Amino acid sequence: MRRVLMAASIALLIGPIAAHAKIGDWKNYTDMKNVIGLVATGNAVWAGTTGGMLRFIPGDSTFLKFTNSEGLTGNDVNAIGVDSRASIWVGENSGAIDIYSPATNSWKYINDVELSTQSHKAINAFFPYGDTMYIATAFGISVFSLKDFDFGDSYENIGLFSHPSVTCLTIENGRIFVGTSQGVSVSQPNAKNLPSPDSWTSYTTPAEVTALAVYRNNVYAGTTTGVYEFQDSSWTAVPSLGQAVTALVSGNSFLYVFGLNNALTLSSNGTVSSLGDATPANISCALADSSGKIFVGMVEGGIGVFNAGASTWSQFAPNGPMTSVFASIAIDANGVLWAASVGAGGSGAGRGFYSFDGKTWRNYNTATEPILTTNEFFSVSLGPNNSKWIGSWGEGVALVDGNGNIVREFNHSYPGFVGVVTDTVVVIGKIGTDPSGNVWVPVYDALNGNVLWRMKPDSTWGPIRAPSSTAYGDLLGITVDRNGTKWCSNTISKFQPQPAHFVYYNESVPVQGLAGDGWGEATVSNGFASQSITNVVEDKDGALWVGTDLGVTIINDPAYPISQNSTVFLGAVRDQFINTIVVDPLNDKWLGTHTGVVVVSSDGSSLIAQYNVANTNGKLVDNDVLSIALDEKKGIAYFGTESGLSSLEIPVIETVEKMTTLEVGPNPFIIPDQPSVSIKGLTDNASIKVLNIAGSLVKEFAAQGGGRAFWDGTDTFGKTVGTGVYLIVAYATNGSQVATAKVAVIRR
Repeated sequence: MRRVLMAASIALLIGPIAAHAKIGDWKNYTDMKNVIGLVATGNAVWAGTTGGMLRFIPGDSTFLKFTNSEGLTGNDVNAIGVDSRASIWVGENSGAIDIYSPATNSWKYINDVELSTQSHKAINAFFPYGDTMYIATAFGISVFSLKDFDFGDSYENIGLFSHPSVTCLTIENGRIFVGTSQGVSVSQPNAKNLPSPDSWTSYTTPAEVTALAVYRNNVYAGTTTGVYEFQDSSWTAVPSLGQAVTALVSGNSFLYVFGLNNALTLSSNGTVSSLGDATPANISCALADSSGKIFVGMVEGGIGVFNAGASTWSQFAPNGPMTSVFASIAIDANGVLWAASVGAGGSGAGRGFYSFDGKTWRNYNTATEPILTTNEFFSVSLGPNNSKWIGSWGEGVALVDGNGNIVREFNHSYPGFVGVVTDTVVVIGKIGTDPSGNVWVPVYDALNGNVLWRMKPDSTWGPIRAPSSTAYGDLLGITVDRNGTKWCSNTISKFQPQPAHFVYYNESVPVQGLAGDGWGEATVSNGFASQSITNVVEDKDGALWVGTDLGVTIINDPAYPISQNSTVFLGAVRDQFINTIVVDPLNDKWLGTHTGVVVVSSDGSSLIAQYNVANTNGKLVDNDVLSIALDEKKGIAYFGTESGLSSLEIPVIETVEKMTTLEVGPNPFIIPDQPSVSIKGLTDNASIKVLNIAGSLVKEFAAQGGGRAFWDGTDTFGKTVGTGVYLIVAYATNGSQVATAKVAVIRR
């Protein structure tokens, strides 16, 4: 009680206490609108999605998200169920099974299927029966005992079907009904020897079974061609229900039959009726809760709730990105993250682009923004005045202003870009900005040779033509160094594997290798790892780091790109496909590769850190890291993949020019539960003094760098300090700037 009162007194003394994420904490962001399964417990509806799991509270329309940073093994959920103890079962395509207890907010994991030798391991469905959970898999049925928390029997041959992909199952009158892509197998009443084929009767009609349900003691099968009823050991098609079925739900008064975008009811006397209007999106699954309320899960549409009184559907979806693809990301001056939704080549599955301010996602696409003429956006760049330039496959580039509003699209109509294949198909990669505020825009494979355009600060445009004697058309990105040289990337992951030219352009400053027209070219004969250039970045020393499909080459002096360069020979980098390179405030380099994230020292000689799916226990959602962005003010690294966005709390943040206020956390600092206090808002080369409440010096040390310092809760002699309030004093080494903050320490 004394400790609690002491903590309360400290909180009152230092004011409101904010929660802080710890260094090393991961968080993942995915699209959770593609619902594949629904179950209910109490007042909550639980949804399995291809981006993780959702808890939906219909009473207040709120969502709680669960990804692998909140306990799931992975985010690609393929099945969801609930057992007799109200625990939620989550099955994944990998074969992993995660069990979440809402009562205790705890997880259990079953990895037997995931680690098995089966070639197809997906978990397709769960069916609870007393203290047993039947697990439908891509190779048969597994039976799991809740009491023993262990597997019992497994059935890989179910009647005539060998290793079938089981889509659904149910039990009625002591018989197990198993739906597969090949048909239905039904066990003999109370059969004991289920591995024996003689214990089953198999039916190929109905075929391609998608759902099973028991209504008024009769078993119904939903298929791709309609609904069948099991009568007298045979299946009979139900009249007026000849549509493809996505779900069957048994209610008190009706059997609910769900098609792609409609719902029907079948009464006990065989009457078929419509249930309201068409749903807002295609139906993938359905549920009736304990009160009889009807819910549907929808394809890229979230959750639909049927309003019985009005015979209408309401649609609910969590705020989030339009897809889980983060092909290109950037952090703007306001700390807002911007992302493009489509990978290389324009797959036709683009969903526009999106922004995230740390709390709320905003989606930009042709449905929400009439000014847009495409959703195939693949590149994000920052321009002058906090503008964002979002490049597309085919419709030029969209300009977004500092307030997040789309200004216009620049395309074939204006300023007159000429595209690839036809004049109007304009592909724009990442833009560059020079020290004078000019914006340089690459036009991929322009038919008329105008592969580079400049927009001046007064918004006037002009083209730059590639030399007619060359094929300098593979421009997918521009980086402008401090001398105004434009360096052109020509490769994106999964697109253009081996272009022939690494070109650069400077219209006014002499650079080694430039011809009279201002264009130059470097090759592997000049010491480059490859001529397939994924990106170019300028570091804090003015050197250029050139990412390729075979590692990294450093141009040590950009005035001499043909002779003054070297290759990074570090094993974690050499021969890797480098998707992206980002320079942090300490001049260290963050590299996104096909095999994860690699962090190297400023000169590339030392490995600082390495992150992949395996060594983060799946917290990094995908090894193929296409894009990286650092929020240097908050200390967050973002990693974009085609499976979602991962974020990591890091100690490197932006230094400030002048110290005004310090951000200290966690506050209170609980010892030994928390390893250290983070002190943010420092200048370069700052030092820290820790004083007790009486003003006596406890410890003094130099900040660790990158605008942040850490205090481990010890004094000058290495002893842990006691409970109390401590003053943190940060000062510049020349004594010209001082900033202070208080931290409460609770020693357990």
